[in-house]
Amino acid sequence: MQGNYYYKKLGETIIQTRKKKGLSQDQLAILSDIDRSYLAEVEEGKANPSIKFLHKIAKILKIKVNELLKDL
Repeated sequence: MQGNYYYKKLGETIIQTRKKKGLSQDQLAILSDIDRSYLAEVEEGKANPSIKFLHKIAKILKIKVNELLKDL
């Protein structure tokens, strides 16, 4: 159950950052070459993303991976 908390917090951070950058979920998925349905699962805290996934997302959002993980 503890893991779900961290996945949810990560998802919330991705959503907040994505919206702050003015990107839709579809846009972020296309730009990062990630399946939109998988991105949705990550944002909902239902998936355990890889470091590679986080790196792709961070690169498009123009932030460092540690910024995605800072509130965990």
